[in-house]
Amino acid sequence: MASYILSVMQKHDLEKYAEYSAQGFVSLDGMAFEVTVSEGIEPLEGTPPGSSVVIMKFPDNDTAMRWYRSDAYQKAIPMRHAAADTAFVVHFTDDK
Repeated sequence: MASYILSVMQKHDLEKYAEYSAQGFVSLDGMAFEVTVSEGIEPLEGTPPGSSVVIMKFPDNDTAMRWYRSDAYQKAIPMRHAAADTAFVVHFTDDK
């Protein structure tokens, strides 16, 4: 089953976010994943808590959580917090 990590944020420091993004991709080295990033979301209902959406798809739950809990990504999280107001980060699996 595929496993996803979804985050919604409002970036406030693009230079710091670029540093976070670079570290984030380093933490993914050697892992199977797909990423979709949108900087221009279209709200269909409600008020979105940010303007940037990142959806990461991993082949399975173990891979997703191994990445998220990795030392390399844990070092990147404070960089994201310094660069953006993160509304939420959620993890879910494909129920197929």
